[in-house]
Amino acid sequence: MVAASLHGRPVSRLVLCAGALLTLACGREQRYVNDQLLALPDVAGVELGCADADSAGDRGVCATVVTTEGVVLRFSNLGYQSFGPVTSRVRLSAAGRFAPVVATCASQANYADIDRSGLFGHHFAPPIDGVVDAIRHRRDVVKELEFWPQCPQFWELSEEPARVYRYCAHAVDAAAVVLPPCAQSLDSAR
Repeated sequence: MVAASLHGRPVSRLVLCAGALLTLACGREQRYVNDQLLALPDVAGVELGCADADSAGDRGVCATVVTTEGVVLRFSNLGYQSFGPVTSRVRLSAAGRFAPVVATCASQANYADIDRSGLFGHHFAPPIDGVVDAIRHRRDVVKELEFWPQCPQFWELSEEPARVYRYCAHAVDAAAVVLPPCAQSLDSAR
């Protein structure tokens, strides 16, 4: 039997150190996101969490933002890249009383990309450029999600002939919703 070691030290110590470093990194990123969100004039409160991974495999900070008007917005995959002149995607996990569900034939996500380059970016005029802009246009964001069909009913959106998206919204406090599988085409059923 061979004991696992790395330069004479047990591998278990290395794994523990790597886990501690990831926790510290997540803590720093959480503090940064918290400071950025609380600096916004319309934000009354922020609750943060560190996501393990969403359905797309992304890691990052999740934030529930409460505005001075009492509007609640929940975002996923926030981090250092979410603020500044060039921001990453805006992944909305909930707005007001509703949470989105977006599915393809291969996967399902419990967030909607609402930024300028996101799947639902064309629903907003002017386009949303980052989390700060989404908070600024919170009424439009909530109104958009309220307009979506209530799950299990859904709408389909075709980005290209081979890629069809189904989307709907459900109450935030309701159980998770799974959209029905895609129907097989006549060619693949033969």
